[in-house]
Amino acid sequence: MTVIDSPLLPQFIPEARDLLEQAGRSLLLLERDPAAAEPMNALFRAMHTLKGTSGLFEIGPFTRLVHAAEDLLCAAQAGRLDLAPAHADLLLATLDRLAEWIESLAEASLLPDGAEAASADLSARLRAHLGGAGQGAAAAAATAPPPAWLAALPPDVLAALPPGQGFVALRYTPDEHCFFRGEDPLGLVRLVPGLAWLALEPCAPWPAASEIDPYRSQLRYLAIAAAEPGVVEDLFRYVPDQVEIAALPPEAIGPRMAAPGAFAAPADEVSETVRALLAAQRRLLEAGGGEGAADPIAAGRIAAARSAIGAAIAHAGWSDPVPQDAAGLLGLIATLEARLDAPAPLQAAEAPETAAQRPAGADTARGGPATTLRVEQAKIDALMNLIGELVVAKNALAWLSRRAEDGSLGVRELAREIKDRQALVSRIAEEMQTAVMAVRMMPVENVFQRFPRLVRDTARRLDKRVELLIEGGETEADKTVVEALADPLIHMVRNSLDHGIEPPAERLAAGKPEHGTLRLEARQGNDQVVIRVVDDGRGLDPEKLRRRVLEKGLMEPERVEALTDQEACELIFLPGFSTAATISDLSGRGVGMDVVRSTIAKAGGSVSLSSRKGEGTVVEITLPLSMAVTRLMTVACGERLFGVPMGLVIETVRVPRAAVRRIGQREAFVLRDRVVPLLRLAHLLDLPEEDSRAEEEAVLVVRVGGERLGLVVGAFREVMEAIVKPLEGVIAGLPGFAGTTLLGDGRVLLILDLPELVR
Repeated sequence: MTVIDSPLLPQFIPEARDLLEQAGRSLLLLERDPAAAEPMNALFRAMHTLKGTSGLFEIGPFTRLVHAAEDLLCAAQAGRLDLAPAHADLLLATLDRLAEWIESLAEASLLPDGAEAASADLSARLRAHLGGAGQGAAAAAATAPPPAWLAALPPDVLAALPPGQGFVALRYTPDEHCFFRGEDPLGLVRLVPGLAWLALEPCAPWPAASEIDPYRSQLRYLAIAAAEPGVVEDLFRYVPDQVEIAALPPEAIGPRMAAPGAFAAPADEVSETVRALLAAQRRLLEAGGGEGAADPIAAGRIAAARSAIGAAIAHAGWSDPVPQDAAGLLGLIATLEARLDAPAPLQAAEAPETAAQRPAGADTARGGPATTLRVEQAKIDALMNLIGELVVAKNALAWLSRRAEDGSLGVRELAREIKDRQALVSRIAEEMQTAVMAVRMMPVENVFQRFPRLVRDTARRLDKRVELLIEGGETEADKTVVEALADPLIHMVRNSLDHGIEPPAERLAAGKPEHGTLRLEARQGNDQVVIRVVDDGRGLDPEKLRRRVLEKGLMEPERVEALTDQEACELIFLPGFSTAATISDLSGRGVGMDVVRSTIAKAGGSVSLSSRKGEGTVVEITLPLSMAVTRLMTVACGERLFGVPMGLVIETVRVPRAAVRRIGQREAFVLRDRVVPLLRLAHLLDLPEEDSRAEEEAVLVVRVGGERLGLVVGAFREVMEAIVKPLEGVIAGLPGFAGTTLLGDGRVLLILDLPELVR
């Protein structure tokens, strides 16, 4: 496949992603209600727009596949075809393949290997559902007698075609005014699949150069392609009166196999073309007497000659730079003509560049696949207003410094002015922080919208009937938080579909509706975003969970017996635990819910679960609205300061030394009739413990892994908001620390990763 080097590609990729998402949503709605007009119209608009924009690039397999899907939708929209589940499956498979190709374009600027074959296969399967007139027309074209113009095709080209393969010939004569309708005849011909040979000829003898109208199409296109007549006929369906299509008879195809480059233009033909172009540009430049003021259109002549000479150089496969002036262009023409006269050694044709052959870092050099974030105009306007205020505040500081230098301000007056300016800058900084955070906010619907397809496909595989309800999709959270939700939600939804919601027969026997209900809910509360996954399935059986954990040997029998029903339900979060009897690609490996809890914990959130046997299960995720700015409690350990994320902190207490008891090898204390294990931060960090004679211990009570834990520190310090930076360089990946931030005095504050420290 050809690498696409177009400045429009970065704009096309996000637009194509949006169109594919819109098409997928509309198709699922249409499958639920085939008579609905709006989903059908939205689906057709998305595919039609995608086909049109993809035509700007040399991605023929992509455009042809979208074209075939559009034809199927057109038949359904016109009432000639009733959409069935089989059609929906095929269209969804088409959207999946198109999405894969979009990602390939984003990463490597070319379609993957095998795209041509995949496009042909899916297109044929899509058009197989059309039947009727299309197939009849194709059959008629295939059996029609060869037209007279077919005999004029070059015999050497026909002889080079490999036998045993179907070929079709076409003659396309565009309307002479086609350019005024926005048509691209050459671009249309290049979309023909399996194009093996292409030639252009004038429709009529060329007039004198002064009489040529460049805005009229005056060429005819002759082509041979390894394709079915029906496919080619469908490609030209909007200009059927301008094209003639005929299947090549087997006796016209020669016996020998086509060699690589058999249909490429001969070297002498290339030379003659380049020579003619160069001679024409020499005449153009010499017609104005070269460069000078006497020629009023000298600049236009030079620009036209530079463009044509550059095209000639590219056509010949050279890389000479093109000068800017007429004298330099005439000298280059002489050099190139001398090169054409000299014998040149034969060179192997270069294969198209593939992603694997591209040098490392090529994507980086070209900018790489860009990550985009759509922002409302009002948010950008608010940010610009704040920047304007900041500029004014900066100018005021310069004015204040001049007054301080000339001695017109006393010490107290200067201090008051500095405080006023500091308060102003502080207010602007806080408002800018809020504005930037608002820019990063995005609705959780961006994650939710992938689940209708997941639920539909998984339910069909499990032979279950499930209705998905989404509430609160407009709830906003930081982009990083929304992206962190994707994998945990996938595990939770698949878990509900596989283990929670029962098959139709079982639901009917239990007095439930045949259709199960799965709800995804989102809401904001107390600077947090709360996501709930609710199903009305069979719920969790605490006794079954206890037996299962004993069978797997994941917990001692005494501890299992002491578990409450709620604690028994939370056993599903244990690593390696699963209630599935067999392992499948959906469940049975015991990693799903464990991954959910660990992923959410890394993002600074928590997971809770409630379930009632026979009624259903609710899993609730709580995450901070933003992970860019983190609230920290600073604590002292000796002379060092450390930060603890406030999301882990439950409370701070001072415990009398006499209240600390040793149980086995560990310390603990009682807090409101509950035993809380006690760890010392100095021991965890392998730091010397300060010799304090205080009668009380400063204890930070935190929640780690769903359990309360006391952490003995030297002292409590202030609570602050900070932007936490990940560890980099030689300390990257250092266990026990989540990142760093800067204190007001310039010192670096290490942020503790408590789950890692106490593990």
